[in-house]
Formats: sequence, C-alpha cells, structure tokens
Amino acid sequence: MKTLGPHITAMLLIWSASAAWGGYRDLKQELEAYTPPPLVRQPASSEGAQPTDDFAAAKQAIEQARRRWANMVDDNESAVAAIPPGVADAAGDDGQTRALLQDRFSLETIQALIVLRSPAIQGATARFRAALEGFDQVSLLDDILRQYSAFTESVMAGVGPMRGSDSIQMQFPYPGVTALKGQVAEKNVAIAKQDLSLMQRDVLAQGDVAYWNLLFTHRALAITRDTLDRLKHLESVATTRYGAGKTSYQDVIKIRMGREKLEAQLDTVSQQRINLESELLALMNLPPGPSLGRPATTTPDLSLPRLDDLYPLALENRQELIRMRAMVGKMERMVEMAETMIQPAFSANYSLYTDQAALQAGSMAMKPAFSTSVSATRGDGLPKNAWFGTRDAYLKETRHKLDGLRSDLTEAEARTRLMVRAAWFELDRARRERSLYKERLLELSRTSLEVSTRGYESGGVSFADVIASYTDWLEVNLASQRRNSDVGIARTELQRRVGALWP
Repeated sequence: MKTLGPHITAMLLIWSASAAWGGYRDLKQELEAYTPPPLVRQPASSEGAQPTDDFAAAKQAIEQARRRWANMVDDNESAVAAIPPGVADAAGDDGQTRALLQDRFSLETIQALIVLRSPAIQGATARFRAALEGFDQVSLLDDILRQYSAFTESVMAGVGPMRGSDSIQMQFPYPGVTALKGQVAEKNVAIAKQDLSLMQRDVLAQGDVAYWNLLFTHRALAITRDTLDRLKHLESVATTRYGAGKTSYQDVIKIRMGREKLEAQLDTVSQQRINLESELLALMNLPPGPSLGRPATTTPDLSLPRLDDLYPLALENRQELIRMRAMVGKMERMVEMAETMIQPAFSANYSLYTDQAALQAGSMAMKPAFSTSVSATRGDGLPKNAWFGTRDAYLKETRHKLDGLRSDLTEAEARTRLMVRAAWFELDRARRERSLYKERLLELSRTSLEVSTRGYESGGVSFADVIASYTDWLEVNLASQRRNSDVGIARTELQRRVGALWP
C-alpha cells in the first residue's frame, strides 16, 4: 500500500493537468471563435463603401478614379462641337492664327481658337491637372505607416488572439479612412473640373458676344456710310434749290449739321470695331496688329427651345450647381472622417496595442507598456490635454456650415430657374423684335425715304418731312441690325445660364 500511494498521487496530478490543458484549449478555441453581439457589430457597408481592411481595393478604386478624371483633361467637346479642319494646327502659331482672321471668319473658328489659345482656359486646365495629383497623396502616408508596421510586426502584443499585426490607428472603422480620403480627393478634382468648365463657358460666351457686336459694327459702318452718301446727295439738291430761290439757307445748314454728326458717328463706330477686335485678340492671346476680316456668320440661330425643357437641363448641367454639389459631398465626407476619428465605432477589443520594435514587458523592457504615473500637467502648469474636446466643437461648427451650404445649393437652384426664365424671355423678345424690324419696319422706312426724297426734289414735300424720313430710315436700319446681333447674344446668354447646349 505504501508503494501505491505515490503512483496514485502521480496519476491524479497527470489527470488534473490534462483536464486543465483541455480547459485552456477549449477556452482558446472559444476566444478565437468569438463573435461580438449585434450591439457592437460593425454596421453593414452601404453601396460603394470600401471594406475596413481592404486597403488594396481602396487604392485600386482611387487609381481608377484618377484615370477616369485624367481622360477629361483634354475634352473640349462641351465647348466646341467640332474644331474646323486646319484650325488646330494653325492655333500653335501666331502668324497662322492671324492669317485665319484676315479674311471672313466664322463664329466656330473664333470659338475653336479661343479654346485652344486662351490663357485663362490654359490656367484652369493646369489647376485641374494639379488637382489630379491629390489622388497620389491620399494613400502615401498610409503606405508608409503600413510598411513601418510590417517591420515591427514580430513584436507580440501579448493580449488576446493574434488577429493581424496592423496598428489600430491604421484600420479605422467603416467605411475606411483611406476610402474617405480618396472620395475627398475626387470631390476636389470634380470642383477643379467645374472651375475649368466655368472658365471655358464664360470665356467662350465673352467671345461670342464680342463676335456678334463686331458683326453689328461692320453693319453699322456700312449703313452709316450709305446714309452719309444719301445726305450728301440731299445737300446738293438743297444747294441747287437754294440757288433757285426755292428753299432757305436753313435747309442747307441743317443737312450739313446732320452730315457732320454722321461723320463723327462713323469715327465712333470705327473705334468700337477696333475695341471689339482687340477683345477677340486678347481672348486668343494675340498681340494688337492689323484689322481683322469680316464675320462670316451673319444670321444667328433663330430657333426657340421649350422653356419647360430648359429647367431640368439647367439644374443638371449648370456648372455652379455641380460645383456646389461637389463641395457638399466633400464636406460630408470630411465630417464623416472626423466623426470616425473622434467617435469610433464599437470593436471586439482584440488587441489595441500598437506594433513597436521595442520590448515592453519583462526584465529586458525598454519602456513601460503603460504609464506608471498620472500627472495633470506637463510642467509649468500647462494642462496635458489642453485641446481635448475642442475637436468636437469644430465638428459641430462644420456640421452647421454643411447645413448652410445645402441651403445655399437649394437657393442657387431656385435662382437658376429664375435666370433661365429671364434669359429665355430676352431671346424670345430679341427674335420678335428682329422679325418686326426686318419684315415690316425696315421696308416701310425705305419706302418713306425714297418717296420723300423724290417729293423734295420736285418741291412737293417739305424739308422737315424729308429730314424726318432720313432719320427714321437710319434709326430703323441700325435697330434692325442691332436686333439681329441681339438674338445671337441672347442665345449665348441663355446657353451660359443653362450650362449646356440644348438639343
């Protein structure tokens, strides 16, 4: 019996050790298979969101976005439907560009040269290219931190199952800081793209307005010269009648005064033509030089789009609205990123220790794993966390600004509808007035001028009537050409406010 005692004791110890090992193994398996309750689980990813731990997928999405936006840099189809043959090659040389403008030139040629040569458009394009570089800056810091974490991943955290080796700061909760930063960069690029579209739209509109005004000045010069020749003929008639004693010298004086006024007006219109040519040259980055040729496009598009079709087109394509929507989207993602860092979601609390190439436990510890003392200050009475909690205040401020920006967007949409309605009215009025002058008033004034001139020569019409007919013919003729150019200008302004060409 004495010899059996030690054997029984040894068997009991072995059995208890086996039971203890089995209990630890079960506990280890239970910990590894642990799933947090629904209260602390991560919310389901929404459409388009990147997984929290899918860093490679987030980088791939960012690169795809960069390529997609980069393809839009040289896209000028929205500004000019088709560049005429030879214009693109000639736009690279000042001499060839000016040669295109020495003869009759079309509105399409002016638009193409402005798009290809305008310094303002080139500057906006450069800023758009600069915004594309923001994609490369998104994941750069994360790449460096992940490489550092790979070098230090051999250090055992010592708490919980070893699920991965990335630092907890590298894996923020849904939808992932890297993906959010990529979306912010994409919104920045979208804003820069709309700035480019805005610059193209406004510069082209300025060129169109200058073109139609230049057309009017050429027509006004021709009409004024013709009226001046008629007055000279009338002056000779009045001088002859005065010599015959059939009229007074006052008639001759009044005709000379009218002729002097027209000659001064002719000089004014000539200077206006030079100013408009200089404006077109400046838009095309050309130095002042010889006078340009004559506009070849003399009749604007007289069609009138349906107003109900323009409202949705403007709300969808107006560059200011698209830019504001991109700014709202950017601020929303910045708020979400700030909320993620300030108020992180629930986690399973596996291991919250960061990887460091330093021993933190045992006799060879280089520094303590946690603070061994608690101090309220950092010396000289300075608080340890002087700005703790203020981030939340800034976040609240940003949320209020976001609400204000959304309200501004709503107001801009309402104002856009009003602007489209006003521009449509101007185009409709310009079309109706052009039709009135060209189809009715112009012919009536010409008939009145011819009848009164023949009647004055024969002595059947008074001088006051003949002068009034000359004045009316000049005013109606100039107004007719002014309304013709006004149609083109009104159409340009309507397209500018809509932000796109309508079908």
